[in-house]
Amino acid sequence: MGRKKKYNSNEVIEAITSVFLQYGYEATSLDDLVKATGLLRGSLYSEFGSKRGMFLAVLRNNMKQAKDGEKTTHLMLVAMLELSRRDKEIHALIQDWCQSFSNKELELLLGKKLLYIAKIERY
Repeated sequence: MGRKKKYNSNEVIEAITSVFLQYGYEATSLDDLVKATGLLRGSLYSEFGSKRGMFLAVLRNNMKQAKDGEKTTHLMLVAMLELSRRDKEIHALIQDWCQSFSNKELELLLGKKLLYIAKIERY
């Protein structure tokens, strides 16, 4: 019988979310995730399976909480730019998310977030 978890999964997902929002997917290291969560590598791998599994958990969690939220939009941009061409499952999640908006809504949502991330101010 395995040991019982001694951490709050929601808090772990929030910590992982913060790291992916700060560094993106590719630039995030497992050491970054270990440091942010305070968990051992083995615990993270046991819970999520891989860095990709962590990103998927974060993406799905944020999509469920607020499909048009700031974090969700930012994570979708990370997924689009860094993962969608090589990961069919993530590509499908992005596709479904995009279909939930009109073209105008999607353009506005993504455009605003890109400008914010790039620190481009509009007056």
